[in-house]
Amino acid sequence: MVLEESTEISEELICFLEGTELGTNGAKYTHLDVRKRIHQTDNPKSYSLKRNATIMANVTFCIRDFAYYVRYFAFHPVYQRTSGMKARNRPNSVLQQRIQHVFDTMNTEKALPFYAYIDDENSRSKEMSERFGFKPYTHIISRSYSRMYPRKVSEVSFSQDWSEISIMVSKQYANYDSYFETHIQNPPFVVLRDAGGNIEAFARFTLVKWRIHRLPGFFGGALVKVLPYIPFLRRLIKPKKHFFLVPDIVQGQDSTKIEALFSGALGLYNVHSILWFVDPNDLIYKNLGKNFDWGFLDKIIGIKKVNVVSRNSKKKYSSNHPFFVSAYDLI
Repeated sequence: MVLEESTEISEELICFLEGTELGTNGAKYTHLDVRKRIHQTDNPKSYSLKRNATIMANVTFCIRDFAYYVRYFAFHPVYQRTSGMKARNRPNSVLQQRIQHVFDTMNTEKALPFYAYIDDENSRSKEMSERFGFKPYTHIISRSYSRMYPRKVSEVSFSQDWSEISIMVSKQYANYDSYFETHIQNPPFVVLRDAGGNIEAFARFTLVKWRIHRLPGFFGGALVKVLPYIPFLRRLIKPKKHFFLVPDIVQGQDSTKIEALFSGALGLYNVHSILWFVDPNDLIYKNLGKNFDWGFLDKIIGIKKVNVVSRNSKKKYSSNHPFFVSAYDLI
């Protein structure tokens, strides 16, 4: 195998990632907007293992001031397996030795820790990360907010002005673990204003498109197949081309403002759901309370755990400094 290193995103790599199916035991899905999203990769460094000019595996990092983020980590279908099958390759295989060499090389170039996100139900990825020296650091969760009939809220609108929220963002998130502003400064922002034009709540959303092969839960596979025939559910989930919003910065005075903001955002983007990846110790999330109306999807999917794993990290997680989640990193 030949190992190719690059700081450019090639067409060959894009095609390889477009064909990658993510997930194992729980949800299974394919990103349908890789081609658009991949060019937003901040300070990329990519390593591709090739056999006969075909990419067999790729790991692409975002090089940040505080860490290497593992943005893409994908294998050719020949190396993919379900968790119940016998491994095609032992831990000391040529493929895994080469990938281990990549991590060691990156660590030599800059003494930075690595971090990545792994779905708690993805046993294959958890096992793989352990082989390369990753250890649990903390976890985040995902929550679904949905409305059958989203409508525009007159007080909620788009804003292109980062300067009018930047101080509030910094005040809320500056002490968060792994906070950075590379992606969150990019508009549009969604803001809720009072009658005087003052901002009462705001968020930044990314519009995402997935093909869903399986939903979480015991009946997840069967549910995807019958969804097109269930009138009320097919409005919320469209497996072949499912659009939804993912927020990263969220701020509001109380839960009613956040609910108005989320509902208004659905109306502005003309979608039916929001998938929020957030540290459960995030102050805004904690203040929503038990009476916050998440909608029907949350009752079906529930709260899902996503592990944050790290390699060579010298610090420990503290609940006083929640982990900052950039939407870009998870979509």
